[in-house]
Amino acid sequence: MRQPDQLIFLDRLLTMVRSNTRDDAPSVSHAPVEEYFDPLRYRQEVGLFFRRYPVVVAFSDQLRKAGDFATHDATGQPILLVRGSDGVLRAFLNVCRHRSATVEGKACGSGKRAFVCPYHGWSYDLTGRLLGITDGQAFGKIDRPSHGLRPLAVAEKYGLVWVVPTALETAEQATIDIDGFLGTVQPDLAEWDLASWSLHTSVAIRPRMNWKLVVDTFLEQYHFRFAHSGSVARLFLDNIAAFEQMGPHMRVAAAKRSLTELVTRPRENWRIREHAVVLYQLFPNTVLIYGQDHCSVFTTFPVSVEESVMQLTLLVDPHERQRKPESYWKATGDLLQTALAEDFAIAENIQRNFHSGANERQTFGKFEKALGWYHHEIDRALAAEA
Repeated sequence: MRQPDQLIFLDRLLTMVRSNTRDDAPSVSHAPVEEYFDPLRYRQEVGLFFRRYPVVVAFSDQLRKAGDFATHDATGQPILLVRGSDGVLRAFLNVCRHRSATVEGKACGSGKRAFVCPYHGWSYDLTGRLLGITDGQAFGKIDRPSHGLRPLAVAEKYGLVWVVPTALETAEQATIDIDGFLGTVQPDLAEWDLASWSLHTSVAIRPRMNWKLVVDTFLEQYHFRFAHSGSVARLFLDNIAAFEQMGPHMRVAAAKRSLTELVTRPRENWRIREHAVVLYQLFPNTVLIYGQDHCSVFTTFPVSVEESVMQLTLLVDPHERQRKPESYWKATGDLLQTALAEDFAIAENIQRNFHSGANERQTFGKFEKALGWYHHEIDRALAAEA
């Protein structure tokens, strides 16, 4: 976030503290509970958001050198990412063109020169080109150029890697206009650039709830004093947060308890990450939370209508990583996982209670306006495809 924007957000937070007010919407908003368990709605969401939208599937730190690769299956599509000897990052469906076996079974690796299918030994180079067919004479005059790995559109920027998880047709470009997709969020991600940061921890968590309900847990601080009284609540002022909608995305600043110390410091020395965490919800399924010395990335994917998988990744500033002991970073990751466990224990109950008939809709208070924005964007995107 650029410094002028940091000052604006900090001023907004301080005003809330002084006046005991909140960053309220004009009114409450709602979302029908059926949106969290309706099978038809679920299929529509998967078909749009997890097949045609760019979604974060990896990080630059995993794919720095030629031959570095990573696989990703959580979108429901088998994805293979690899850095070529020409330095270009490419993405493919991780599917052999012979009999549809998975070509690369490892989650990640390095020094790869070719991918060899473990079923019948068909091989592919780092550009996806079909290299070899074992006992090739049995396949006649097979058109090798058309039997390479199916490419996917991919973008790498600001330390993140996005993929659109649907195979490209022959004439389609393998690039994504990711800055166009990010819109007004782009300058912030450029300012916070994570390209040099290292991946410290990556953990898959499998909550028994709809993928949107997972995202919901990040979009308000109202619950902190209740759900997180023994963990992260002690770090923050009670429900003091500023929200801004940025196209389909949004950013949020949640005030730490040290916020009020700013009044004794020159404004030119104010830095938001010292006194607040900054959250970005990148539509549709990614949350970035920037702390003072790390960034937590939460990517949520649907498994079924009432099951999800969320990947928690901790990215660390390399200078900070050298200055602090490993025990510090382990404690940071453990605290994040504790807070998530507290959220998800309650949210899994919510998912079950949707079926009780107690409520026809979820109610979002005025200071829960980010939830209303998020569900409006989901509805708007689906309606545009209808």
